[in-house]
Amino acid sequence: MRLEGKVALISGAANGMGADEAKLFATEGASVVIGDILEGQGKKLEAEIEESGGQALFIHLDVTVESDWIKAIETTISKFGKLDILVNNAGVSSRSVDDPNSLENWNRIMNINSTGVFLGTKHAVHICKLMEQDLSSICHL
Repeated sequence: MRLEGKVALISGAANGMGADEAKLFATEGASVVIGDILEGQGKKLEAEIEESGGQALFIHLDVTVESDWIKAIETTISKFGKLDILVNNAGVSSRSVDDPNSLENWNRIMNINSTGVFLGTKHAVHICKLMEQDLSSICHL
């Protein structure tokens, strides 16, 4: 188990690639925090990982909201005592909108895909510095 004893926070982890990452990390021994806006799917994944013998926690995380990042990281540390791995997985494309070339769509994509990554990284690094803890990995997908 390559991630034994590690704690990972994964954004956009309630379904798709993020859910696969969460399951894999848990299988490899990590405690996993599932951050997402999709509460039903996130809680279902939390239960699935726990039933398989892993440790998981779902937390509501809108990656475009700075206070959500602060709460997610503080909750991770409160529950598991540390944060070793941050996976900035949340992301969207323009495929599901009526006008993919609109400014509104551009802003939505940039807020989720870029600002979300910035906020997560900013707060994870800050908290780990305060705790004098090394953040092992930050991945942007």
